[in-house]
Amino acid sequence: MSSLRQIQVTTQQIAEAISSALSMDVTIVDDSMVRIAGTGYHQATIGQKITGNSVYEKVIHHPAEYIINDVSTYQDCAKCEKRTSCMELAQLCCPIIVGTKAIGVIGLIAFSPKQQLELAKKDQRLLSFVRKMAELIAVKIVEEDSLNRIVFLKNQMETVLNFIAEGVIAIDENAKVINVNFAAEKLLKIKARDVIGFHLNEVFPGTPIPEVLRDGIGFINREVSVWNKGIHYHYMVSAKPMFGEEEVRGVVASFSAVGEWTVQQSLVQDRLTFGDIVGSSKALLQIKEEAAKAAKTSSTVLIMGESGTGKEVFARAIHYEGDRGNRPFVAVNCGAIPENLLESELFGYEEGAFTGARKGGKPGKFQLANNGTLFLDEIGDMPHFLQVKLLRVLQEKTVERVGGIKAMSLNVRIIAATNRNLEELVKEGTFRDDLYYRLNVFPIELPPLRKRTGDIMELAKFFLEKQTKSSGKKITGFTDEAALCMKNYDWPGNIRELENVVECAVIKTSAEVIDVDVLLTKLTAGIQLYLPIQPVMSNQGSDEFEERQAIMAALNAFGKCVEGKKKAAAHLGMGIATLYRKIRKYGIEAG
Repeated sequence: MSSLRQIQVTTQQIAEAISSALSMDVTIVDDSMVRIAGTGYHQATIGQKITGNSVYEKVIHHPAEYIINDVSTYQDCAKCEKRTSCMELAQLCCPIIVGTKAIGVIGLIAFSPKQQLELAKKDQRLLSFVRKMAELIAVKIVEEDSLNRIVFLKNQMETVLNFIAEGVIAIDENAKVINVNFAAEKLLKIKARDVIGFHLNEVFPGTPIPEVLRDGIGFINREVSVWNKGIHYHYMVSAKPMFGEEEVRGVVASFSAVGEWTVQQSLVQDRLTFGDIVGSSKALLQIKEEAAKAAKTSSTVLIMGESGTGKEVFARAIHYEGDRGNRPFVAVNCGAIPENLLESELFGYEEGAFTGARKGGKPGKFQLANNGTLFLDEIGDMPHFLQVKLLRVLQEKTVERVGGIKAMSLNVRIIAATNRNLEELVKEGTFRDDLYYRLNVFPIELPPLRKRTGDIMELAKFFLEKQTKSSGKKITGFTDEAALCMKNYDWPGNIRELENVVECAVIKTSAEVIDVDVLLTKLTAGIQLYLPIQPVMSNQGSDEFEERQAIMAALNAFGKCVEGKKKAAAHLGMGIATLYRKIRKYGIEAG
């Protein structure tokens, strides 16, 4: 739709005003030669397209003002297909320009000799008047475009606000509600149409949001406890002032329920199931089967295994495969948080509990995981004094914040994990035996990667696909030599180390396959370390001796580099992996 057509009512009013003031007929056409407005003879043809070699088309393509005192002698009019039926005697044309483009034309038309004489006598004054009208129409178009952009931005902003999982509420300088998103409607159990214009305290009572209007200072993640219709609610609230000419003109606040979990929030997290865990070895399938049994219960689970074996991945799968899958999964690494911070991180704290405590206090991970799952990773590194407090939470199913005097009820499932031997720690006296037995309800032990070698290349291909997507490289797989090196490596860092090795290889390679030349030295050296080198004995069988000699001759002929070994293996009629195995078997120096 053309710009003029969007303001067609206004354009027709201006055409009628010009006609009334100048006692001449007026027509206005857009840049597609459609008549948008008209008076007199042309009023009946509004909406029709002007055909033929019209002068209006010339004005559109070469913006300029034209005064045609006599249509019958005007050169351009001679080309018009409607010349014989045209009743126009004289005409004044003025382009409507927005920016540098003509988006339409105003035509002032004389249909009688009197009007023709009037146009000839006052052409410059008439042109000046019509020019002003063209400028007025251009201003109206700019205003309409601006209004359309504002409406679009408003709709766009509302779409974004309503997509956000957190509640958002905005107030004006009088603390009256001016906007509420969908999440806020659900959290506060209100409808926007019912609360717009109401004071904030009638909609969201007891919050510190109005304080921002007074002092102009916002805040972030302040916990707020409010009573509403006899029910106690806990929210985490952030607020920011809106300024206009250096004065606070309103406040925008975001908030979320503490200890509650909404469908929108659960969708934000990546859901993970046992089917997402890569590997098909017998050892892994048995563990998945055990973990699936744990997922069907709310029992405490203790996952044991070396670092990098995927303990958190299993914990997440147990959570999302269970009845709490749409509730929060909160993970805490007990070994990564300083001892003096771990207590407040787990249990939260009240305002003023210690120097530097946040105003309004802070909820702990237990509270945030309410009705969901709390994953306590590296539980063996938890300080002894906190083990006592954790045991109390598990036994009494309540939590008390640091500096608090009131216990809050909890419904939290615990999944703990460790790479340490908790039984040994209990014997040493560094881990409480009563806590160990409380955690060890459903034990799951993950095997190290070296005990599930069948999964190594399956995992490697999974990580390769992940890395190629992020790097944009086209890498299709691994050479036989690279795969042999990876299968024979001990993987002390387990799956995490494997992922790092693949990422490093993807960065280093410029080929379409990963070869041994881009693998870390510790992997390629291992090709000769994991099977002992056997010295050539004098009583070695003649067949083995001949095979050894043939391999040595082929390596000498084709070279001991990777490409040379490939050619040597092809020459000898064996696979590259077989060649490497025989090189180790016969103790051949292979470069």
